[in-house]
Amino acid sequence: MKKFAYLSCALVALLVTGCQTPSSPYDREDPGQTYERYINSHVFAACSDIAKPYATYSLANLNKEPSDDNPYYKITFINGPCKGKVLWTKDVIVKTEPGEDGFLEVGEVVLRNYHNPQNPQDKDLSDRWHKAVVTNTDRQNKGIVTLSFPRDKNDFNPARESVYLHNVRRILQPQVKDIRTFL
Repeated sequence: MKKFAYLSCALVALLVTGCQTPSSPYDREDPGQTYERYINSHVFAACSDIAKPYATYSLANLNKEPSDDNPYYKITFINGPCKGKVLWTKDVIVKTEPGEDGFLEVGEVVLRNYHNPQNPQDKDLSDRWHKAVVTNTDRQNKGIVTLSFPRDKNDFNPARESVYLHNVRRILQPQVKDIRTFL
């Protein structure tokens, strides 16, 4: 009887430890991966102040891409101040990647989350984005980068702000250059 009790306890312990598998980097329940899929399945489009350096960008569904006869994107905003609005525009950022994946360079134009939340996976706080220029990367290894927000091509002393690196996205397509013209 004792042998049976020991054997059953050993079997139960083996089953319990066998069911606990370590999480893999491809775990579909990881909130970071879910947030990244959410961002990458949409485009960023200018919602207000279109074609200006201080435009506000929000996530949008891409309904129609530009063609030879029509150079505009047709988009529908899914969040932000223009939620639900359908718009034809050229001011669309098609592809981005997280700024924390690689080191940012000074002078690079990026998108910055307006709210700058400490929890990067909060979808409710990813509704407004602005273009910014990286001005200081000294604290990049600590997860913080300093950005400037020029308002026009003559703004050589723009507002600056330090933001968490997980709230910065590198713009891949289309390539964007700093709008200021330096002498």
